[in-house]
Amino acid sequence: MTYNEWYELNKNGLKCNPKSQKYSFADFIENGFNSEVVKPFKRGEIYFGKIHKNSKKRPFLIYQNNFLNEAVFKGEYNSILVLPLSGRIVETNLRVLIKKRDKLTKDSQIVCNALGVIGVERLIFDEVVTTLTSQEMQEVDKKVKEILGV
Repeated sequence: MTYNEWYELNKNGLKCNPKSQKYSFADFIENGFNSEVVKPFKRGEIYFGKIHKNSKKRPFLIYQNNFLNEAVFKGEYNSILVLPLSGRIVETNLRVLIKKRDKLTKDSQIVCNALGVIGVERLIFDEVVTTLTSQEMQEVDKKVKEILGV
C-alpha cells in the first residue's frame, strides 16, 4: 500500500479530535503547527522532547507507523504516538532496556506501559538520539501487546 492509498482510507480519522488527544490538540491550538520544522522521522527512532513546556528534556521512542509519521511531516496530522524512556533502571517486565549508544548518554529503559500521544511541537527533531534494532523493536511490540492484552 502506498501512502496516498493509506491517506485516502484514513484522512477522516486524521481530522477528528478525540478526547484522548486533548493535550496534543490543546497544544496545537495554543502554539500552532509549523510543518517546516518537522523533518522526516521513522518508527523506532528516538528523539528528545518535552512533555510540557516546563518539563525536562527526555528521550521518546516514535511508536506509530510510518504512514502516520509521513502525515505529520506533510502537515496533515499533528500528534505522535510515543513511548518515553527512563534513565532510572528498575526490575520490571513493563520495560525494555536500551544500552547507552549514539546520543543516548546512559543505559535507559523504554517504559512500555506509558504509551501516549504528544503534539509534534513537543519533540526536538534536530537529530536522532538513536534508532532501535529490529530485535529491540520486536521486544517493545511484544511488551506493549502484553500490556494492552492483545
